[in-house]
Amino acid sequence: MILATIHEKSSLKALKEAGCDGVIIGVKPLALHCPCTIERNELSQWKENCDQFNLDLYVNGTKLMMDEDLPLVSDTLQQCQSLGIQGFYFADEGVLQVAKEIGYQNALIYQPETLITNHLDAQFYLNQGIQAVSLAHELSLDEMKKIAQAPHLEVLINGYFSILYSRRPLVSNYMHQENMDVPSTLRYDLIEATRSDRMPILQDETGTHIFSEQPIQSSHEMQTLKEYGISRFRIDSIFQSDAWTIDILNAYKEHLVMPGSDHWYHQQTIRKKEEQK
Repeated sequence: MILATIHEKSSLKALKEAGCDGVIIGVKPLALHCPCTIERNELSQWKENCDQFNLDLYVNGTKLMMDEDLPLVSDTLQQCQSLGIQGFYFADEGVLQVAKEIGYQNALIYQPETLITNHLDAQFYLNQGIQAVSLAHELSLDEMKKIAQAPHLEVLINGYFSILYSRRPLVSNYMHQENMDVPSTLRYDLIEATRSDRMPILQDETGTHIFSEQPIQSSHEMQTLKEYGISRFRIDSIFQSDAWTIDILNAYKEHLVMPGSDHWYHQQTIRKKEEQK
């Protein structure tokens, strides 16, 4: 199964023809860094259009929830349940509790970005009755093989991934501190003092997000991941386009090399700087 974020509803047919099994959209204000974020009253139309092209529909609800968010979480989950939406991505255990109260936990996919790094963590969430668990993005193939003892795992195979999220408006705070005008679009590149690569940084209404310096790509690793028993794969098109996603899907079908890097799959996780000496 290959799932992908989407930018425009008009791309549904082309994405299906390229080999996409389902698309991911966000619902305001519950989603984090999702290319297409809609109002809740638009969900039924999206579901109808996805059904037309035999595409599953998934909702991004990965924001860290405050108490005041929970009524909206409940309303959104109930709407997704009534519409037969196939899945809901979450990163906050409060969402899981609300979903359990209405019997919708089997549609949840746990996607906490960086937290799932061992098979017991994955199995713990699967034991809650959820649909799947998304692995941390910077794991090596060897580490994924060990975690694959647990079933129903999902892996990001293409796209930039979040390496830091803060609810604070860090970019505009910096600009205010430097007496700079704050533009409406807060999308820049960040360069660390010890690196030369640029990392995309984005500030929106949910906070500040810093992404990997390169998009991950998995053209040489897909077969190995499948042999490990992983069968759910996700493409994230943030900073890209639906045309890019279609090119990526076709590249997988034709076994072509694609833009991006796969170096994360082949490096050992370094836990302390001292271990590099």
